[in-house]
Amino acid sequence: MRLQSLFLTLSSLGLLGACGSLDNEPFRAGTVRGRLTEFDPAVALVSVVGAPGVRSGVDTQGRFTLEDVPAGPAELFVVATGELAARVPLTVQGGQSVDIADVSPRTAGTFFVKFHVRGIRKLTDAKAIVDGTPIEASGLDDKAPHRLGPLPEGCYGVSVSAPGFASTSVQDCVDAGKQTMLNVELIPEGSSGEERCAFAGCADDSHAAMDGRDVENSDESH
Repeated sequence: MRLQSLFLTLSSLGLLGACGSLDNEPFRAGTVRGRLTEFDPAVALVSVVGAPGVRSGVDTQGRFTLEDVPAGPAELFVVATGELAARVPLTVQGGQSVDIADVSPRTAGTFFVKFHVRGIRKLTDAKAIVDGTPIEASGLDDKAPHRLGPLPEGCYGVSVSAPGFASTSVQDCVDAGKQTMLNVELIPEGSSGEERCAFAGCADDSHAAMDGRDVENSDESH
């Protein structure tokens, strides 16, 4: 009887595994704990590059705890103060907690975004996001450059959107303690091919398609 019960139990477990009924969710993420050696509690924020929604502040000792960090290779994005930041590579084990060495943030770099508007439409509420990070700014206009930072040294993409304008993106790098100017050209939505050529420039023998790609002049395509 005992052997029969054991056989039935093992068979049931095998069926559950085959049907995918066992819950693997706890093994898809882990927890990361650490401490910043320098920080401003009002500013400090730790997140995961590519998953900015996974984030944590710090306590009065600079300690932080990040939960639900996707398992596998990861990189922490650390803002310690208005001028100090860091990126920390690590590997997260699913279903486990990892304690990393103390993080010593370094002098950060900064993007300054300057918008150049084509046409007569007014820019009043643009938004710029440093891709994969919690760094963003909104309510921007084209009157003066706007600061995006602090950013640890490295290369980033910046996505820009604004009501009435086509969304766009740019890429550049920042160095420690340096300011990098990003010139972003915004083109009104719904612009015709000819208007796009006037705004962005086209070759003499081509015109811009409605999706912004250059196509050959129809007079020369026959």
